[in-house]
Amino acid sequence: MAVQTKSKSEDKGPKKKINWTQVGVIGFCVLIVFMCIVSFSGLPNAFGNLINGDGTTGTGAVVAGNPVYVNYTMNIGGSAVFENAMGFNAGSEVNQSLYVSIEGYDYPFVIYATEFNQISSGVIGLIPGESKTVAGSGSNLAYQLTKEEAETSGLVFDDMKVDDRVFITVEYTNEDGEAAKAYRVCVVTAKTDDSLTLQYGTDTIDIKMVGYLTTS
Repeated sequence: MAVQTKSKSEDKGPKKKINWTQVGVIGFCVLIVFMCIVSFSGLPNAFGNLINGDGTTGTGAVVAGNPVYVNYTMNIGGSAVFENAMGFNAGSEVNQSLYVSIEGYDYPFVIYATEFNQISSGVIGLIPGESKTVAGSGSNLAYQLTKEEAETSGLVFDDMKVDDRVFITVEYTNEDGEAAKAYRVCVVTAKTDDSLTLQYGTDTIDIKMVGYLTTS
């Protein structure tokens, strides 16, 4: 099975044309686990002032506006597909997708605005070390492919199984006005004799309040 690259999209999912020739299959047993600090592009400048220093500056429950650091795991079909960490002001919201750069990958990964906003609001009320599960971007974000469409896109239909991971590349315009690509992970959530369902919307997101951040 071929392995593929990545790309970006907007709040409700990929709105631009997907380059299906750049679709590849990740083995069904492979989980994508990344424990890195996120570098955001397109977020309010205030987020750039958050510093992941030596940790907590408080132990009480989070209130809106607190600078916090969280771990989060995005799940599709009951399985983790993306894990990362980030700092932000609790309760802040964005209205566009985020592009998370991961060392060793050519393109960033897409985090939809819906997903970030769920994490940002979900951390309110948690104390350091406490975890919570929030809703994701939605199982309605999915592609239905016929066997012929799957084969044309480069997938080996007969080898595909439920819970297989697939990278897609989504085209977008970056902050410099240039054409760019980002990755999104899909999961095969259903298969019949002549069709596949590839879900790219997250069902749930597990978040953990790691601690408070100091600001510069």
